[in-house]
Formats: sequence, structure tokens, C-alpha cells
Amino acid sequence: MADIDFKQLAAEREARLRATGASPRAEAAAVSARTTETRRPPPSGVPRSFSSRASGGSGGAGPRAGGDLMKAHRSIRMAHSIALAAIFLSALLILLFGFSTTYLLVVAICAGLARSGGAMLHGCLPANLQEGAAPSQAQVDNAPKALFSPDGLRDFSAALSMEYSVLVENLAFACTYGKRNCLTNDMYSGELSLGKVAGLVWGKLSQGVLRCD
Repeated sequence: MADIDFKQLAAEREARLRATGASPRAEAAAVSARTTETRRPPPSGVPRSFSSRASGGSGGAGPRAGGDLMKAHRSIRMAHSIALAAIFLSALLILLFGFSTTYLLVVAICAGLARSGGAMLHGCLPANLQEGAAPSQAQVDNAPKALFSPDGLRDFSAALSMEYSVLVENLAFACTYGKRNCLTNDMYSGELSLGKVAGLVWGKLSQGVLRCD
């Protein structure tokens, strides 16, 4: 193999730079800048794994990645809340009376209701708790499954938080007869919470008001 004359290569490179009007120092600075840009680390506080996913890499999807359950059809949200309440009640009964295989059946039925029972539940709800027509099959299929999905179980805390927020909003909706009674303005002014819903309802009951239109 022939020896490489580095001095000759350097001289030819300088000659090309002079012909184009660029200086060797300017090209060296440009090369250095491009190298620095390529190796620049992600912004402070952003994990490298997240940075690589955001730039086009593949990554896992949490329960919120499929969308916000709060934006789903009302009857789908109602199905989730009824299922969650039934499972919570079953858990209390297990603590009080011990485990029974019947509870597994209850959980299975509740999961089915939450995942695909929105359209069926719509026809069972009172008229003042219905919003529009029954959800289509596509709406049911595409709605986030939240806690009632493998992704939701993997990210249990986030999925449970989503389900709880939907439950509180559904409770407020039911207590205001579908945002139609005298509690509506007070209920939906500011942030919703379980304590706020309970306080407003108890305030009316303590006054002897069982129904306010």
C-alpha cells in the first residue's frame, strides 16, 4: 500500500479553500459547530429516554395516551363510574365478610360494562341523565378504557386518578339532574370535588329541600 503524504493532502485542501474564498479557520469553526450541535445533550430535567422517544423513537403508551376519558360520551363515562363504584363496594364487602368467588364475577361484569356497555346503559338511564343520542359502536370502541385495560393496570395510579375525576363529575351531573336544577350554578362554579358535591347536596337536604328545579 502506498504511503499517504499528509502534507501534500493538506496543501491541496488549502488550495481548494483559497479557490472558493473560504479560510481554513472558518471551515474548522463550521465543522466544530456542526459536531457540537450533533452531540448537544437534551434540555436539563428531560430524561434521555424521553428525549429519544419525542424525537421519533418508539415508546410505551400510558393510559392517557389513548385520549382523555372526560371527553368520552356521557353514557360511556357513566358506565365507567358505575363499574368503579360497584368494584369499590365489592372490595368493602370482601373486607367485611371475606373473599368469595362471586366478587370475581362482579369485577368481570363491571369491566365489561366499562369497556363496552355505554350504549346499553344509555337506554337504561333517566332522560335527565342522557346527553344526546346513544353512543355509536365506534365511540364505544375508541373511548379510553382507563383502569379497565392492561395499560391502565400498568399505570394504576394515573388510571385511577382519571376514573375518580370522571366519577366526581358524573356525581355532580346526577345531583344537578343533568345540569338543570337549582344546584347547577354553585356546583359548576370553580373546581369540582367530592366534598363540594356532598356539601351542596347536604346543604339543600338540611333545609328540607328534596327536589329543587
